Amino acid sequence: MPRKILHDLLSIEDARKLFEGIDVRTHVRPIEIERSTGRVLAEDIVSATAVPNFPKALKDGYAVRSEDVLSAIEKPVSLKLLGFSPVGQLPKYRVGEMEAVEVATGGPIPEGADAVVMVEDTELQEGNVLIKVAVSADENLIHAGFDIHEDELVLRKGSRIWVREVGVLAAIGMRNVDVRSMKVGIISTGNELTVPGEPLGPGKIYDCNSYSLYASITDCGADAVPYGIVRDDREAFSGAVDRAIAECDLVLTSGSTSAGPDDFMFNIIEEKGKVLAHGLSFKPGKPVVAGIINEIPIVALPGNPTSSLMVFYEFLLPLIRRCLGAPAPVRQVVPGVLEEDVNSGSRHELHAVRLEGNKVFSASKTSASITTLAAADGFIEIPAEVPMVSKGAGVEVVLFEDVCR
Repeated sequence: MPRKILHDLLSIEDARKLFEGIDVRTHVRPIEIERSTGRVLAEDIVSATAVPNFPKALKDGYAVRSEDVLSAIEKPVSLKLLGFSPVGQLPKYRVGEMEAVEVATGGPIPEGADAVVMVEDTELQEGNVLIKVAVSADENLIHAGFDIHEDELVLRKGSRIWVREVGVLAAIGMRNVDVRSMKVGIISTGNELTVPGEPLGPGKIYDCNSYSLYASITDCGADAVPYGIVRDDREAFSGAVDRAIAECDLVLTSGSTSAGPDDFMFNIIEEKGKVLAHGLSFKPGKPVVAGIINEIPIVALPGNPTSSLMVFYEFLLPLIRRCLGAPAPVRQVVPGVLEEDVNSGSRHELHAVRLEGNKVFSASKTSASITTLAAADGFIEIPAEVPMVSKGAGVEVVLFEDVCR
């Protein structure tokens, strides 16, 4: 089979437009709230209950009528102690004139009381409690619905669920929540690849792309579906693509995208569907094939780890987030000064860098090095028409830490 050389490279601007025009189908499914972190809400969340749903004490002490203890500012006031109202039970007492009920933090406020005196401002006497301070109405307590009202909109459709949102869902009594989901298949190719944890034979390397892509997809709020390592066998790989296309909403492959004798991804996509792009004028990440098979988008990423992840961050992360209905990623950009010359070349480059204060150093080794990104704090964009950025130049660093948020 003749090799397919990458001649008509797509500019980074045209590549962005291409991916902005691709739609990926999604699904709505329920998920337990403790497993929902990072997911995208498929519906508005309206509370069916008030939080709290009863007035409760904020301090250990005594529930009183504030008007009965106004004079305690000058002289302690003695109130009749009716008993104790424990946490988790409805109060069995009603506070009347010159009466008090002992309460614990988080416990319900008995009817008739409108304030709580802290226990350290009191003294127990036989059958009575001596109040040594005056309190105002609503002091040391909160009313029902203070945090969340019944029928209040608490979370909006399209929001990402993080730790605080899980707490809100639990507080209003939800056990499961509907999230918008997308299945993203991952296929790695290469005779040289070995599953991490297995012995590494001569000429072999561990498959890191599958795992970094899995983590990236999951961090976007989608479902990653790994199909394992497929050897450089056209028939075997064609079968893996068929399975992934049948089962997933988006398929990502890693490797077999360049111009070598075993690089057959272009031909497989061309035979099974339609090629949308073959090669990007973008560094790192030139050998990329994007296409559609049976209405399912498929993107063949480079086998080199840095290239694969940079293409994911630049094009696939916004695509997945958009189709899930989540907010677009907001890039955190910080200014800095380049501490060394950086040679780019003739292609638009996202050059990995590390920061020391406002000093910017190149972190780029090669696109085959996974540690390029592991050691980097972010990247700088270098346009195609700029072959070199000189030491001392002011640059803007896009931080990796927030690229997915």
